[in-house]
This record gives sequence, C-alpha cells and structure tokens, in this order.
Amino acid sequence: KKSAESAMLKLALNGVYGDSNNQFSVFYDPLYTMTITLNGQLLLCLLAEGLMHIDGLKLIQVNTDGLTVRVPRQNKWLVDIARGAWQARTGLNLEEAIYQVMMIRDVNNYIAQYTDGSVKRKGAYEYKLGWHQNAGGLVIPKVAEKVLIEGTPIRETVENWPEMMDFMQRTKVPRSSYLQWGDDQVQNITRYYISKAGKPLNKWMPPLKNKTEWRKIGVESGWNVQVCNDLKDIGPPVDYEYYINEIEKLTLGLA
Repeated sequence: KKSAESAMLKLALNGVYGDSNNQFSVFYDPLYTMTITLNGQLLLCLLAEGLMHIDGLKLIQVNTDGLTVRVPRQNKWLVDIARGAWQARTGLNLEEAIYQVMMIRDVNNYIAQYTDGSVKRKGAYEYKLGWHQNAGGLVIPKVAEKVLIEGTPIRETVENWPEMMDFMQRTKVPRSSYLQWGDDQVQNITRYYISKAGKPLNKWMPPLKNKTEWRKIGVESGWNVQVCNDLKDIGPPVDYEYYINEIEKLTLGLA
C-alpha cells in the first residue's frame, strides 16, 4: 500500500512539474521549472565529481535524473561511500541498479540487462508501449534486443519472425492534409508494411503561408509499402531489407 501511495504521489508531482513549463496550464511557472532542472543538474554534477576520484571508475552517461558508471568490483565500496556522502549532504536518496551488460546508442536510447536477467529498455529499444503510443515496427526493437542480449543473427531472425503484425507501421495526417498511396487516396490514419510489391506512400500537406503549392512528403521515402488498413490486404511479401537496415542502426557497433 505504501509503495502504491508513493507511486501515486510521484506521478502527481511529476505532472505538476511538467505542467510548470506549459503556458496553457494553471501551474505555469518557468522559474519553478528552471529552479528544479538546474538544481537537479548541479546536484548530479556534484555526485559525478565525487565518483570520478575513484580509481578505475568510468562515467558512462549522465541524464536528467541519474548517472551510470562502470567500476572495478573491488572498488564498489568506494562508490557506496561517495553515494552516502552525497545523500547526507543533499538530503536526497539514490536508487541503485546493477547491470551485467549495457549497450548505449546515445543517452536516451539504450538497452541494459540486470544481474537477475531482466531487461531495461529506453527510447528506440522499447517495445512494451502504452495504448497512446505508436506501436509500429515492433519487430525492429524486438530483434535488436535478441541480437544484443542473445547474440542471434539479424537476417535469419527477421526472415523467420512469426508475428506479421510486428512488421506493421503507422502514419497519420491531420484533416487539412491527405495520404496518397500510388494513385489512390487512403485514410488519414493508415497502417502499412514495407513491401517491394507495394507502392510509394506520400503525405500531401497544405501550402505554407504566402505559398500556393501543396507540399509532398514521402512516408518511408525510397521504399514501397503495402497499405493494410484491412488485414485481408496482407499478401505481398515483406521487404526484409528495410527492417534489417533499421535493426542494424540499433545494433552495429554495440553487440
């Protein structure tokens, strides 16, 4: 019960903080936003500075709410001492997570495996999404995880992937615009997958101010797609090269 109450309180506080930088919110207060942000960043810098004195420690990343380090096991006790000193000085409590492996594309996109075997995914590697998020192309992060964690081959895994829905992508345009698939206009929220036997998919956007020409923007420019708003339209073979290319962007140089 206490844990649930803490989670609800954290969610409420995070919501207020987020709205403090929203000019349309009753909580709008940029000074409050910057005070929290800058103080948080300075406190993290203070922690990083203290840790960097530890022999053999390497600072991997520093984000808005935490940092990641790699340290020789025999010096882990020094990390604990620095952590305790920081907590005593700031009055804040740190949470700790220990990974057995971590692969980072950049500070906001990474995948890590805890010592108990469970996996943490961030950004482009996340595939357990909320209902409001775009769950398109899930085969890409799912296979990327298998490549990085299990060492599976990319091409063989993609070509034998059993779930067709994981290849599906989604695009949408507002009512002022429209989507054109080949010569046909399709609905403004459209599901598709990449297929050599498909056709180009383009967004047509209204002219900019003081302009008269409509703007044409390619969806998956350079690739043909099969529109699949009705599952009965599944048929043309998947163009695996597209998905392999995207997976390579998440794995090459990291595995």
